[in-house]
Amino acid sequence: MLPVRALTFVGWLMQSRLAVAAISGLPMPLWVLRRVLQRDNVRENEKDGWQRLRDDQETARYVEVRRVVEKYASDGLVVDLGCSQGILQEGLRYGRYIGVDSSENSIRLAQPKSDGRTRFVAGDASTYIPEQAPDAVVLNEVIYYLPDPLQTVQRQARFLAPGGVVVISLFARAWSCRRLLRRISASLDLVETALVTSGHLAWTVAVYRPQA
Repeated sequence: MLPVRALTFVGWLMQSRLAVAAISGLPMPLWVLRRVLQRDNVRENEKDGWQRLRDDQETARYVEVRRVVEKYASDGLVVDLGCSQGILQEGLRYGRYIGVDSSENSIRLAQPKSDGRTRFVAGDASTYIPEQAPDAVVLNEVIYYLPDPLQTVQRQARFLAPGGVVVISLFARAWSCRRLLRRISASLDLVETALVTSGHLAWTVAVYRPQA
């Protein structure tokens, strides 16, 4: 765990049990949360702060996201939007993997893991168009940063291969995140969902398909 002085505001917030309990019931709109997250995102990328996602408290979430991705796309194409340094890719079974992130520094750090089945590219999750139909599109703790997360999810669902899925992981201890999931569930078919807990933290991992 990083020392408090090395953390961004959000990193500090996640370590505070009282702060997490407070935001869980606070009806804060996502656009307000997004401003804070985007500011911190710049700092995280500049100082390679996303290494904190390798902390033990994040392990259970990555295990669950990998599990559902492999369930639906272990031999297929996985597009990981907002991949950062490609932590999800490590230990994931897939046929092909494309990691996409808007931070060129993060992509540079991920590049050594590239091979014939694995690519990392700089791009915007809101506008990214896959080169072929994915079997799974993953948005792992990234939709908070998007200007219109619902539109992005709906757009990516249209690119899916037959039987393909969108896998979403987001923080379950925030009112705005729970509200967003309800909106997504109204426009796509929910295939399965799981609540992942780690101490005072919790995430929802949800799998969607386009509505028939």
